[in-house]
Amino acid sequence: MSNARLARPGWILAVVVLLGSMLLMNFKLPTAAASGEWQAQTYDPNKPGLELNPLKGFLPFSKQPSDTVDPNGGFPHSMEWFYVSLRDLMTGWNTYNWAPLDAYLNDIASRGNQAAFRVYVDYPGRSTGIPQFLLDGGLLTRDYDQNGNHDTATHSLAPDWNDANLNLALRQFVSALGARYDGDPRIGFVTAGLYGFWGEWHTWPYNTDPTNWEMNQTNRDALLTAFKDAFRTTHVLARYPYSASTASLKNAFGYHDDSFSYETLFQHDWDFWNLVTQNGLQNIWQTHPIGGEFYPPLQQDPTFWQHWPNQNGQSFQTSVETTHASWLMYDRVFKSPLPDETASRNALRAHKMLGYTLYNSAVQLPDSPKSSLQVNVKLQNKGAAPFYYNWPVEFGVLNASNVWVKSLGTAAWNLKSIQPGGTDYSFSYSANHNLAPGDYKLVMRVVNPLAGGKTLRFANTRQDANKDGWLTLTGFRVSASATTSTVLPDPPVTPGAQAPTPLVFDNFNDAYQYNTLRKNDMGGGYWGDGSSSVDGTSVTLNGVSWWDATFSAAETNVDLSAYTYLVYVVKSSAGGSSFNVTMWDAGGAKGTKTVTATTAYQTIRIPLADFSGFDKTTARKFKHSAFTGSFTIDEIRFE
Repeated sequence: MSNARLARPGWILAVVVLLGSMLLMNFKLPTAAASGEWQAQTYDPNKPGLELNPLKGFLPFSKQPSDTVDPNGGFPHSMEWFYVSLRDLMTGWNTYNWAPLDAYLNDIASRGNQAAFRVYVDYPGRSTGIPQFLLDGGLLTRDYDQNGNHDTATHSLAPDWNDANLNLALRQFVSALGARYDGDPRIGFVTAGLYGFWGEWHTWPYNTDPTNWEMNQTNRDALLTAFKDAFRTTHVLARYPYSASTASLKNAFGYHDDSFSYETLFQHDWDFWNLVTQNGLQNIWQTHPIGGEFYPPLQQDPTFWQHWPNQNGQSFQTSVETTHASWLMYDRVFKSPLPDETASRNALRAHKMLGYTLYNSAVQLPDSPKSSLQVNVKLQNKGAAPFYYNWPVEFGVLNASNVWVKSLGTAAWNLKSIQPGGTDYSFSYSANHNLAPGDYKLVMRVVNPLAGGKTLRFANTRQDANKDGWLTLTGFRVSASATTSTVLPDPPVTPGAQAPTPLVFDNFNDAYQYNTLRKNDMGGGYWGDGSSSVDGTSVTLNGVSWWDATFSAAETNVDLSAYTYLVYVVKSSAGGSSFNVTMWDAGGAKGTKTVTATTAYQTIRIPLADFSGFDKTTARKFKHSAFTGSFTIDEIRFE
């Protein structure tokens, strides 16, 4: 018995060791970077709060400041739109009443939103916006019955747009407006209104002799110059790129499309992006914002969002990706409920794809002396457009229990430089922290200059992970001799409907001659006539009348059932050049669509459903024909 008692502790120890070994075999420590190394961060496109990011997305018409109930709470937003009459703001030569404008701005700011607005002189169906002192001075005015002007009890009046006193007053007003409001944190964007119906810089149908009411070029240039000179911080959006006569003046503004997804692309000479490209402004979005209004009749269409892509109007997604639009007036979605969950989900998807989506792709905190730290941050933009303001970037410290410790100050980073795409933009910040030894977390935020304004959130799993409104970058440890980084666990990616990873047919990163059998990225080959040239990232086709491409070397079936679109990233040496594409399945040719290119790269999405009868599960090849012009193709893929 004594021997048995003595043996039992050894038996127990053996069991403990065995169980411990089994547990260790099934437990994996997270892969941890050594102190000072780069730490990859996790992208989270469905992170809650991204739909409320400032200065982007759909925006409603703001309520009247005197109204007590805000009707716009049914859909997320961070901006509001309003019109205000010049008559209400300008009371005499260089005398102003800013109270009506401030009332709107203060009311909108009280909800944490920023404003986009336009000042008008002639708004059909409303009382005149012409200042009384100009009428008293003998300004010529015209009544009219177009644009619903006689559909209400009040009628607007069109002034003589070339009257010298009127034009002097307009320029004085713009100068005073900029002096008071340029850089005002309550304002997101100003549109260059005043001239034309609704301040939209046109007088149609009164724009041809004998009833041509248009402002002449000299006065248009002078008015736009006044806007350019008055606003050096706040972005101003003009309506038409042809309104200015010089390249420097054209390039001083962003632009807004008042018929978005209807007359945006390339069906007519007057369509928005056609006018932009005709004036050499296809890259203006990289420095100046694109905005506008979702075409009002499409707003009234209850079926618009029940399909993706939309079946009425022009493709919303293609319109956003082509124009790089940041914001759109879309009052209907705020005032009337959408018909079902599918429509609500698609409208929210459209809202979020406008503008920027900033993502912290990696962070590094090099080993530093005890009382200081340096952080290196890589940022990407997963959205359609830049963030157009250099808001301050603040750094803060939490302790190990996520209690706020202190701010480390702000950095003046060039956030405007972060262009859409997969490129990392590198930034750094250093500070003396003077913290006691212990474990801490380093957090970061972009500071909205509007007090109480909406938070700019990053598309990261660590956004809001430890403190609301802040992105957690990394952990760090302060010892008696050094500050070193530590690795924090990543929260899970937010669940959400995810599109399949695009299937690249060919990104043309390998030289080839396409009229001989040469593999594309899916293993198929090319045949055709004409000639080609390759620069390592794209292929240029010249003198082509036909061009075949197969999905596999043996033309066996390829299953494309997970994909919705055939996508070309393409441009042409001449706008309006086109070619046809026909999809083939195991049963032969099935449907033909036309690809029309511009002189700037454009992402063209063709719904596979548009190829009548095409069986996505037995895809074989596609044939290109009816070429007019030469083309440079950056990529062909399926999404």
